Amino acid sequence: MELKNLFKAKAAFFNQDLKSKAEVIDFLTQQLADKKIISDQAEFKKLILKRESEDSTGIGDGIGLPHAITGVVKEPTIAFMSLQNPIEWGSLDGKPVDLIFMIATNDEGGGDHLAALSQLSTFLMKAELQANFRKAKTFPTFVKNFNVEETSKTNAKSENGFYDVIGITACPTGIAHTYMSAEKLTEYAQELGMTVKIETQGRRGTEDKLSQDEVDNAKVIILAHDKAIQGMGRFAGKKVIDTSTKDAIYNGKELITNFEAKAVEAKGGSNNDEETGEFSLKKFKDFKGNVLAGVSRMLPFVVAGGIILGIGFLIDFIAGNSGIKGQEGLFGTINPVAGWFSAIGKTSMMMMVPIMAGYIAYTIVGPQGLMPGLVAGLLADGTGGFVYGNDKGVGGWTSMWSKLFPKEIPMTSGFIGGIAGAFIAAIIVFGLTKGFSKFTKGFQGVRDIVLIPLLSLLFTAFAMFVVNIPLGYTMYGIQQGLQWMATHNLLILLGAIIGLMMCVDMGGPINKIAYVLGTMSVGGNLGNDPMITNIMAASMAAGMIPPLGIALSTVIFRRAWTAKERDAAKANWLMGAFFITEGAIPFMISDFKRVSASAMLGGTVTGLLVGAFQITLKAPHGGIAVFPLLDSELFNSPGMIKGMGITLYILSVLIGVIIMALVLGFWKSADMKKGKLVVESGLVAKTNKKVAATA
Repeated sequence: MELKNLFKAKAAFFNQDLKSKAEVIDFLTQQLADKKIISDQAEFKKLILKRESEDSTGIGDGIGLPHAITGVVKEPTIAFMSLQNPIEWGSLDGKPVDLIFMIATNDEGGGDHLAALSQLSTFLMKAELQANFRKAKTFPTFVKNFNVEETSKTNAKSENGFYDVIGITACPTGIAHTYMSAEKLTEYAQELGMTVKIETQGRRGTEDKLSQDEVDNAKVIILAHDKAIQGMGRFAGKKVIDTSTKDAIYNGKELITNFEAKAVEAKGGSNNDEETGEFSLKKFKDFKGNVLAGVSRMLPFVVAGGIILGIGFLIDFIAGNSGIKGQEGLFGTINPVAGWFSAIGKTSMMMMVPIMAGYIAYTIVGPQGLMPGLVAGLLADGTGGFVYGNDKGVGGWTSMWSKLFPKEIPMTSGFIGGIAGAFIAAIIVFGLTKGFSKFTKGFQGVRDIVLIPLLSLLFTAFAMFVVNIPLGYTMYGIQQGLQWMATHNLLILLGAIIGLMMCVDMGGPINKIAYVLGTMSVGGNLGNDPMITNIMAASMAAGMIPPLGIALSTVIFRRAWTAKERDAAKANWLMGAFFITEGAIPFMISDFKRVSASAMLGGTVTGLLVGAFQITLKAPHGGIAVFPLLDSELFNSPGMIKGMGITLYILSVLIGVIIMALVLGFWKSADMKKGKLVVESGLVAKTNKKVAATA
């Protein structure tokens, strides 16, 4: 695909009078949606803004390059806009922007359109073309600038058969800065009369890959990247300049000429292209991102295992084994068929903390962190009974750590210990990798396969042996506090708190804390009091409110929503019914203040009612699919416990949904009357500047 074919007359806008980056993004995303280039404006805009929050796409010379790669792009396109007056964009060179190229692409077209996009950086670097872009008033005049035939890049070698300057460039999305920095480094080197070869690790994969011989014989090595680089093992022990793509674009010539003064010894890493080999303390700072990465990996174990465990409970209930005196803790295992399902569910759910911890460590330090992170989670949770338990007087393979302590000391630290253990494991792997970085090439296999795994396991285990005691007391305190609230008529307060937490960020860290507490109550990690599973009942009920509340609001207040929003909200009926809170996220992003506030109100009321009705739930997911497992402890007879549990639960959810729908709908309608909100046919609602800034 030729680059010029990505530009379209319907997505080109000249001499526009817009005053801010927000206005430009709103205008262009709206136009792309209106022209059917993208199918979901809210999702596309969310990704555009996410990329802007990571680092400015103002590449310098008055050019803004916002971009997103997503499946909602139906027709790969570069939207162009020139402005009457430059606007602030937070550009790399500090200059305002008056030329905007918004890239909308997906991965469905193979490498053709990505190859064309990579050529864009070459054109944007040329001063004469920049001038032409600013002068253009019509689409034909504009697009003819891309008829210039690009000369193919040649990598002329030095007399010794290798290159004077080599490097690698890589940016997070792999489209713009990756190729721009490679282009500029090549240009700078050639101006200095040096031969050059730059490897790019972009969206199309690794291109112009550097061989070990080329690395060994280079005079200058520049690694310009904003994400981890693959194959760092090639540079172990070599002098390199490790910098950003921004630095390479604007200071590349200085980097080359002052290489000896600025170069440092590379620590190296794996030669495996699937491993980055990059270790940085910066990765430890993203606590929220690391924890959410672990939680997302954990969820399939909890969801699938919880539903199957729920089937076991349901079978035992049908078999008449519910509420048998002396066997309350055995419910779900009494009937042999029920026990078969329950065994599967319990096996999956007991992996919750280990999987979370393992993938938190993996996110921070890569594959070497997975094993010690998993073990840290196992040790924190006591999974398997090898280290902790109550069989202190029994020999063999149980409670082997517990035997070293008095019986009354709590030592399992649960999900808190799992999170702490994951970071401990990551720090240990980080330290060992740095410490062993100077191993010769012949011993790197021993280091990666034997030494680091062995020592990281031992050190992590020793650290967990120590920290599990204070963390165990912390977890014990949380457990006792929740149990106390559950057994002292404070379920109303507990339910309201859980309901509020579930709706604060709709899938974010606060939501996940509430949900994890619920799953732990089902798994027995917060005690065996049946009332404790009220936490799970409250979290699931409140989690259903946001998508269902939005769906109902679009029906009651049709004029307050665009046709596109009403159509998108139809899927929320199904998602809400099955406890998929994330269905509300696109709506929250486009109207944060109204959607989140109304959801928190509805969720809090629902959680409060679930607590007041003393409803419990023994399955950690499923929505309406697990309603037969609901009980209300307000009643005594088995039929009333089950029947009223389901009835009152549905009532609690309905009340919360109606509250959210009415508050959201009346709020939007009132703002429409005041002129703060404008809803246009076929388009996502537009707010005035004040409202947009708040959102």
